[in-house]
Amino acid sequence: MSGRLPVPPLLRDLSAWSWRLLMVAAAGWLLLRIVETFGLVFLPLVAALLLVALLSPVTGWLSRHRIPRVVATVFTVVLSLVLLGATITWVVQQVVDEAPTLVEQLSRTVARLHLRNDTLTSLQGHVVQELESHRDTLARGALTGLATGAEVLTGAVLTLLFTLILLADGRRMWRWIVGGLPHRARRQVDEAAERAFGRLSGWIRGTILIAAFHTVVVAVTLLLLGVPLAAPLAVLVFFGSFVPLLGVLLAGGIAVLVTFATAGPTGAIVLVVVLFVTDQIEAHVLQPFLVGRYVRLHPFVVAVVITVGGVLDGLPGALVAVPVTAAAYAAIQRIEGVPAEPRDPPAEPRPTERESGRGPR
Repeated sequence: MSGRLPVPPLLRDLSAWSWRLLMVAAAGWLLLRIVETFGLVFLPLVAALLLVALLSPVTGWLSRHRIPRVVATVFTVVLSLVLLGATITWVVQQVVDEAPTLVEQLSRTVARLHLRNDTLTSLQGHVVQELESHRDTLARGALTGLATGAEVLTGAVLTLLFTLILLADGRRMWRWIVGGLPHRARRQVDEAAERAFGRLSGWIRGTILIAAFHTVVVAVTLLLLGVPLAAPLAVLVFFGSFVPLLGVLLAGGIAVLVTFATAGPTGAIVLVVVLFVTDQIEAHVLQPFLVGRYVRLHPFVVAVVITVGGVLDGLPGALVAVPVTAAAYAAIQRIEGVPAEPRDPPAEPRPTERESGRGPR
């Protein structure tokens, strides 16, 4: 008889789960370190995939009308850049044209606050003192800003380059990658990638529709209140809608401050109410129908992945955390054999005339 004590089944199961979880955690940590190290390449690649998901319907439509794929890709990207540049130019022109009106109304608002000259002088002296005491910090911040600007420019160039390559030759590149896999795994991997790309496409299109909804509502409200810089503020809200959790809040806060300075407290209260109502519509109507059915992540998971993305790479990491997680989750589901959509139960077979007790007439 052996002198060793038998290992309880529960302890065997727990130990098996423990070493597997440790291996998964180690692999996840290594993956995060790789992403952090090569963030300057990883983030533009993810941004390019999102742009491809957004622009691929246009390129596909042009290709189906016998336009060469390369020509369709260049036309689509150039058209997008022209529209973006025109929007930025229009916004800047609006700021230049309406800045005098904003300054004049802001001066009136400050005058209504009944601040005495000595109070203003004290505030001015305090600001100057703070700037003098933090001169070195500001200088280092300026250098850091230049380095960050160079990284942003490099990322933008890489994003444009990746977008052109993936739009023009992405399918052939993917077939080459899949062709190197074992034959029995090719179909499964291809379907997993297709489902992941579908999640990306659904997320980016749904987010754009939600951003457009916020933009239209804010623009109409600001125009009715007579607030200057309504167009730039609306565009700011549009781009803020892409920043999860805090984007619309920050952009809306800036719009509220401008409204308070130009239209008074009543206008600011009206805008706050409008922003609250639109936020509720987004949370209970637009998000579940336009984005939720594609992303399919619990709100708690969304909050966690956004936090992790922000810790890893700041704002860019928080921006791409949700679509990347949703796409990866969709691919894993397909690899594990989970069906793409819940299927309806089979229909009940209709009884024959003999079974229903009705004979032929």
